[in-house]
Amino acid sequence: MKLQLRTFGSALLCLALLSCGEAKDDFDLLRGALQPDAPRFHPRANALASIRPIPSRLEVGFPTRDLSGVMLLETERDGVQTWLTADGATITLEEGFLTSVKGFGSGLAASDVRQSADLVLARQPGTAERLHSFLNGNDQIELRAYKCEVEPMGAETVFVLGQPVATQKLEERCHGVADSFTNTYWVGTKASGLVQSSQWTGSFLGNLFMKAVPDEI
Repeated sequence: MKLQLRTFGSALLCLALLSCGEAKDDFDLLRGALQPDAPRFHPRANALASIRPIPSRLEVGFPTRDLSGVMLLETERDGVQTWLTADGATITLEEGFLTSVKGFGSGLAASDVRQSADLVLARQPGTAERLHSFLNGNDQIELRAYKCEVEPMGAETVFVLGQPVATQKLEERCHGVADSFTNTYWVGTKASGLVQSSQWTGSFLGNLFMKAVPDEI
Protein backbone atom coordinates (compact mmCIF):
# COMPACT_ATOMS: atom_id res chain seq x y z
CA MET A 1 0.00 0.00 0.00
CA LYS A 2 1.39 3.36 -1.02
CA LEU A 3 2.00 5.82 1.79
CA GLN A 4 0.20 9.14 1.32
CA LEU A 5 1.89 12.52 1.49
CA ARG A 6 2.04 13.68 5.11
CA THR A 7 2.84 16.77 7.10
CA PHE A 8 6.31 17.25 8.53
CA GLY A 9 7.41 17.14 12.14
CA SER A 10 6.91 14.65 14.95
CA ALA A 11 3.67 13.28 13.55
CA LEU A 12 5.47 12.36 10.34
CA LEU A 13 8.27 10.66 12.27
CA CYS A 14 5.75 8.58 14.20
CA LEU A 15 4.04 7.57 10.97
CA ALA A 16 7.38 6.52 9.46
CA LEU A 17 8.18 4.36 12.49
CA LEU A 18 4.76 2.77 12.67
CA SER A 19 4.60 2.06 8.95
CA CYS A 20 8.23 1.09 8.39
CA GLY A 21 7.26 -2.19 6.71
CA GLU A 22 5.06 -0.48 4.15
CA ALA A 23 7.61 2.25 3.56
CA LYS A 24 10.37 -0.31 3.02
CA ASP A 25 8.24 -2.08 0.39
CA ASP A 26 7.87 1.16 -1.55
CA PHE A 27 11.48 2.25 -1.21
CA ASP A 28 12.81 -1.16 -2.22
CA LEU A 29 11.17 -0.73 -5.61
CA LEU A 30 13.92 1.72 -6.44
CA ARG A 31 16.42 -1.10 -6.50
CA GLY A 32 16.84 -2.37 -10.03
CA ALA A 33 14.07 0.01 -11.07
CA LEU A 34 12.58 -0.56 -14.50
CA GLN A 35 13.90 -4.09 -14.82
CA PRO A 36 11.40 -6.71 -16.08
CA ASP A 37 11.48 -8.64 -12.79
CA ALA A 38 10.85 -5.60 -10.59
CA PRO A 39 8.04 -6.32 -8.08
CA ARG A 40 4.63 -4.78 -8.79
CA PHE A 41 5.82 -3.50 -12.15
CA HIS A 42 3.61 -0.55 -13.10
CA PRO A 43 1.98 -0.68 -16.57
CA ARG A 44 3.46 2.70 -17.50
CA ALA A 45 6.91 1.50 -16.47
CA ASN A 46 6.44 -1.74 -18.36
CA ALA A 47 5.59 0.19 -21.52
CA LEU A 48 8.65 2.41 -21.13
CA ALA A 49 11.00 -0.51 -20.48
CA SER A 50 9.87 -2.19 -23.70
CA ILE A 51 10.83 0.80 -25.88
CA ARG A 52 13.98 0.42 -28.00
CA PRO A 53 16.26 2.21 -27.90
CA ILE A 54 15.66 2.49 -24.17
CA PRO A 55 14.57 5.98 -23.03
CA SER A 56 16.95 8.33 -21.22
CA ARG A 57 17.98 7.09 -17.79
CA LEU A 58 18.56 8.84 -14.49
CA GLU A 59 20.52 7.32 -11.62
CA VAL A 60 18.83 8.23 -8.34
CA GLY A 61 19.32 7.53 -4.67
CA PHE A 62 18.19 8.51 -1.19
CA PRO A 63 21.43 8.47 0.87
CA THR A 64 19.55 8.66 4.19
CA ARG A 65 17.71 5.44 3.25
CA ASP A 66 20.68 3.73 1.58
CA LEU A 67 18.55 3.18 -1.53
CA SER A 68 19.38 3.66 -5.18
CA GLY A 69 18.07 2.78 -8.60
CA VAL A 70 17.30 3.99 -12.10
CA MET A 71 14.40 6.03 -13.44
CA LEU A 72 13.36 6.36 -17.08
CA LEU A 73 12.25 9.52 -18.85
CA GLU A 74 8.49 9.32 -19.38
CA THR A 75 7.65 12.76 -20.80
CA GLU A 76 9.40 15.99 -21.71
CA ARG A 77 7.68 19.24 -22.60
CA ASP A 78 8.96 22.82 -22.60
CA GLY A 79 12.04 21.86 -20.62
CA VAL A 80 10.06 19.99 -17.92
CA GLN A 81 10.81 16.28 -17.59
CA THR A 82 8.86 13.55 -15.78
CA TRP A 83 10.87 10.52 -14.67
CA LEU A 84 9.28 7.20 -13.65
CA THR A 85 10.25 4.31 -11.34
CA ALA A 86 9.21 0.69 -11.69
CA ASP A 87 6.14 1.08 -9.46
CA GLY A 88 4.92 4.38 -10.93
CA ALA A 89 6.54 6.90 -8.57
CA THR A 90 7.62 10.08 -10.36
CA ILE A 91 9.80 13.14 -10.06
CA THR A 92 9.68 16.23 -12.25
CA LEU A 93 12.73 18.25 -13.21
CA GLU A 94 12.97 21.66 -14.85
CA GLU A 95 16.40 21.99 -16.48
CA GLY A 96 17.58 19.40 -13.95
CA PHE A 97 16.12 21.20 -10.91
CA LEU A 98 13.68 19.22 -8.79
CA THR A 99 10.13 20.60 -8.79
CA SER A 100 8.05 17.68 -7.47
CA VAL A 101 8.35 14.22 -5.91
CA LYS A 102 5.31 11.93 -5.95
CA GLY A 103 4.79 8.35 -4.84
CA PHE A 104 7.77 7.94 -2.48
CA GLY A 105 5.79 8.41 0.73
CA SER A 106 6.17 12.16 1.15
CA GLY A 107 7.82 15.11 -0.53
CA LEU A 108 7.39 18.09 -2.79
CA ALA A 109 4.04 18.68 -4.45
CA ALA A 110 5.43 21.58 -6.50
CA SER A 111 8.10 24.26 -6.32
CA ASP A 112 9.34 27.44 -7.95
CA VAL A 113 13.12 27.16 -8.36
CA ARG A 114 13.72 29.63 -11.19
CA GLN A 115 15.94 32.04 -9.25
CA SER A 116 18.08 29.22 -7.92
CA ALA A 117 18.43 27.67 -11.37
CA ASP A 118 19.49 30.97 -12.96
CA LEU A 119 22.35 31.41 -10.48
CA VAL A 120 23.52 27.80 -10.51
CA LEU A 121 23.49 27.38 -14.29
CA ALA A 122 25.44 30.64 -14.62
CA ARG A 123 27.87 29.30 -11.97
CA GLN A 124 27.43 32.58 -10.11
CA PRO A 125 27.13 33.33 -6.37
CA GLY A 126 24.08 35.17 -5.14
CA THR A 127 20.82 35.13 -3.22
CA ALA A 128 17.69 33.37 -4.45
CA GLU A 129 14.18 32.90 -3.17
CA ARG A 130 12.28 29.68 -3.75
CA LEU A 131 8.78 28.43 -2.93
CA HIS A 132 7.84 24.83 -2.07
CA SER A 133 4.35 23.41 -1.62
CA PHE A 134 3.51 20.26 0.33
CA LEU A 135 0.24 18.34 0.64
CA ASN A 136 -0.58 17.86 4.31
CA GLY A 137 -2.59 15.14 6.04
CA ASN A 138 -5.81 17.11 5.51
CA ASP A 139 -5.23 17.21 1.74
CA GLN A 140 -4.43 20.90 1.96
CA ILE A 141 -1.50 22.62 0.29
CA GLU A 142 1.10 24.16 2.60
CA LEU A 143 3.29 26.81 0.96
CA ARG A 144 6.76 27.44 2.35
CA ALA A 145 9.22 30.16 1.35
CA TYR A 146 13.00 29.91 1.56
CA LYS A 147 15.88 32.34 1.18
CA CYS A 148 18.91 30.67 -0.37
CA GLU A 149 22.58 31.52 -0.77
CA VAL A 150 24.35 30.04 -3.79
CA GLU A 151 28.13 29.68 -3.53
CA PRO A 152 30.64 28.21 -6.02
CA MET A 153 32.83 25.54 -4.40
CA GLY A 154 35.44 25.11 -7.11
CA ALA A 155 36.23 22.67 -9.89
CA GLU A 156 35.54 18.97 -9.40
CA THR A 157 35.75 15.92 -11.66
CA VAL A 158 32.66 13.70 -11.85
CA PHE A 159 32.69 10.23 -13.38
CA VAL A 160 29.85 9.34 -15.74
CA LEU A 161 29.84 5.81 -17.19
CA GLY A 162 33.42 5.55 -15.97
CA GLN A 163 34.54 8.64 -17.88
CA PRO A 164 35.77 11.86 -16.18
CA VAL A 165 33.64 14.96 -16.70
CA ALA A 166 34.86 18.42 -15.66
CA THR A 167 32.35 20.30 -13.52
CA GLN A 168 31.96 23.33 -11.31
CA LYS A 169 30.54 22.42 -7.90
CA LEU A 170 28.07 24.81 -6.23
CA GLU A 171 26.19 24.70 -2.94
CA GLU A 172 22.81 26.25 -2.25
CA ARG A 173 21.99 26.75 1.44
CA CYS A 174 18.32 27.51 2.05
CA HIS A 175 16.57 28.67 5.22
CA GLY A 176 12.87 28.92 5.97
CA VAL A 177 10.69 29.40 9.02
CA ALA A 178 10.12 25.66 9.57
CA ASP A 179 13.20 24.01 8.07
CA SER A 180 16.53 24.43 6.33
CA PHE A 181 18.41 22.38 3.75
CA THR A 182 21.42 22.34 1.43
CA ASN A 183 21.43 21.42 -2.25
CA THR A 184 24.62 20.59 -4.14
CA TYR A 185 25.07 20.87 -7.89
CA TRP A 186 27.78 19.84 -10.35
CA VAL A 187 27.49 21.93 -13.51
CA GLY A 188 29.38 20.84 -16.62
CA THR A 189 32.16 23.20 -17.69
CA LYS A 190 32.31 22.10 -21.34
CA ALA A 191 28.58 21.59 -21.82
CA SER A 192 25.82 23.52 -20.07
CA GLY A 193 23.52 21.84 -17.60
CA LEU A 194 23.68 19.72 -14.47
CA VAL A 195 25.85 16.61 -14.57
CA GLN A 196 24.68 15.49 -11.14
CA SER A 197 23.01 16.99 -8.09
CA SER A 198 21.78 16.39 -4.56
CA GLN A 199 18.44 18.13 -4.03
CA TRP A 200 16.11 18.30 -1.05
CA THR A 201 12.72 16.54 -1.25
CA GLY A 202 11.45 17.29 2.26
CA SER A 203 12.07 16.27 5.85
CA PHE A 204 10.90 12.67 5.43
CA LEU A 205 13.26 11.53 2.67
CA GLY A 206 15.91 14.23 2.78
CA ASN A 207 18.03 14.80 -0.31
CA LEU A 208 17.67 12.93 -3.59
CA PHE A 209 20.92 12.30 -5.47
CA MET A 210 20.56 12.37 -9.26
CA LYS A 211 22.95 11.72 -12.13
CA ALA A 212 21.98 11.69 -15.79
CA VAL A 213 23.14 8.65 -17.77
CA PRO A 214 23.88 9.80 -21.32
CA ASP A 215 23.73 7.41 -24.27
CA GLU A 216 27.31 8.45 -24.97
CA ILE A 217 29.80 10.95 -23.55
